[in-house]
Amino acid sequence: MIRVLGLGSAGGLEGVVGVSSRRSSIAVAIVVGLIAVTVPSLLVVNAVRVLANDWFVRYELGLDGFPSDRYGFTGSERVELALTGLRSIEPGSEGIVLLERAALPDGSRAFNGRELRHMADVRRLLGNALNVQLAVLVLVLALALASSRSTRWRRVVPRGLLIGSLGTLGILAAAFPVVLLGFDGLFLRFHEVFFAGDTWRFSTTDTLLRLYPEVFWQHAARLVSAIVVLQAIAAALVARWWLYKIRSVSRSTL
Repeated sequence: MIRVLGLGSAGGLEGVVGVSSRRSSIAVAIVVGLIAVTVPSLLVVNAVRVLANDWFVRYELGLDGFPSDRYGFTGSERVELALTGLRSIEPGSEGIVLLERAALPDGSRAFNGRELRHMADVRRLLGNALNVQLAVLVLVLALALASSRSTRWRRVVPRGLLIGSLGTLGILAAAFPVVLLGFDGLFLRFHEVFFAGDTWRFSTTDTLLRLYPEVFWQHAARLVSAIVVLQAIAAALVARWWLYKIRSVSRSTL
């Protein structure tokens, strides 16, 4: 009787260990997948951070061949109002109040109600994106530190980073013709997805379109794509190096 119970206990233990191992492997795969899925968005937000600064507005509006304002803004007036628009969406700024106070050269309000509502939506979207990005980065860093001593889990973060980086490059390669040749449709879909209603539809006489014509956003989209590509390549190289170091440490401890 004792012998039978012993065999049964051993078999049961092996079964429990096997089930536990399978569940752990599934959990690892899920976490790797979740990290990989977040990488493209994180890289895009990073690129937006780079361009959402005074230097890009000044550079873009000062380009040779950049469309002049057909309704009479001088270069300096246009840059000043464009920078005000940028600062109105920056976290920590006074926000849309800056646009409410802005005036045209004739003293009239620079932005109408539709423009103010749209910029409030942009500010909210940017703030949410930056907050989510920060939260995800903190979680990933905490996971990397916590898993560094686990043989099974220590590869999770670099694998997710590598897969996500390569996936980002694949997505951009597929989207490249659209960014170059079908920007109008892409721009339209972006606004339909991220903004409710039609507050983002403007007349050519509205200040926002006079400050930031379509060519501004075309150039921004291309620069964002280029910055994302550079980040993805760098992240993939870091992830490969990270995995190599983990394998080296594992071999040295055998």
